[in-house]
Amino acid sequence: MPDSNYSSSDLPEVLRSAFKNGTVFGPEGESLPLDSNVSLEEATSLYSVVRRSKPSVSVEVGFAKGVSTLAILQALADNGHGVHHVIDPFQSQFGNAGLEMVRRAGLESYFQFHETFAENVIPSLPSIQFAFIDASHLFDLTLLEFVLVDKKLAFGGVIGFHDLWMPSLRKVLSYILTNREYQIYAQMDNPEDSKKAMIKENFKKNFSRLIARLPNADRIFAPDLLAYLPSLENLTIIEKLKDDNRDWRDHTNF
Repeated sequence: MPDSNYSSSDLPEVLRSAFKNGTVFGPEGESLPLDSNVSLEEATSLYSVVRRSKPSVSVEVGFAKGVSTLAILQALADNGHGVHHVIDPFQSQFGNAGLEMVRRAGLESYFQFHETFAENVIPSLPSIQFAFIDASHLFDLTLLEFVLVDKKLAFGGVIGFHDLWMPSLRKVLSYILTNREYQIYAQMDNPEDSKKAMIKENFKKNFSRLIARLPNADRIFAPDLLAYLPSLENLTIIEKLKDDNRDWRDHTNF
């Protein structure tokens, strides 16, 4: 859910108009249907997370018609700093609407577009503080994009994933939250509520890890006890707690 300190009125006017009219613009001024996008509420959530995390460098995999990008760019502009790297080799398939919408919003100074694949860009970026992955949605490719981002993501950095209604995405999050040092990002106004929520989730995560390591655990315990997976919203944000330092033999069922 969006942070109550922010609302959809904070989003750029061209984006609010796109939601109202159900259309975006192409480079020749033509109207194109609004689709393949985050919702207005999700765009507001992305705006809120970027305002709070204040990244100097952020990256987005997947561009389409630029809806999530505009929310992120506006947040960077309102923060007063930051560069957002957007990666998508298929922008032309969306009529270059994403590029046109960024231009119409006047947010180009915070924007770097890479018309190629993530593996050709992310390794050369400096340290990242925020990322949003909303591209192929295939399990293996999404996991690859996560691994690339994770290697560049600073401690305390956050990553957003979209379309968690899809089994492939839920499986990716299950792997990350079970095997990597990440937790659901708590976006709450009251720090004490945020702390309590994290304590609860960390207890469930550690309990699942503990019983998964017991002999014959897969024969004794139900799968949902062995694989830690909290309730996931369609837009789920996770926070990096530490760098990956697993033993080479380590694996927890997910």
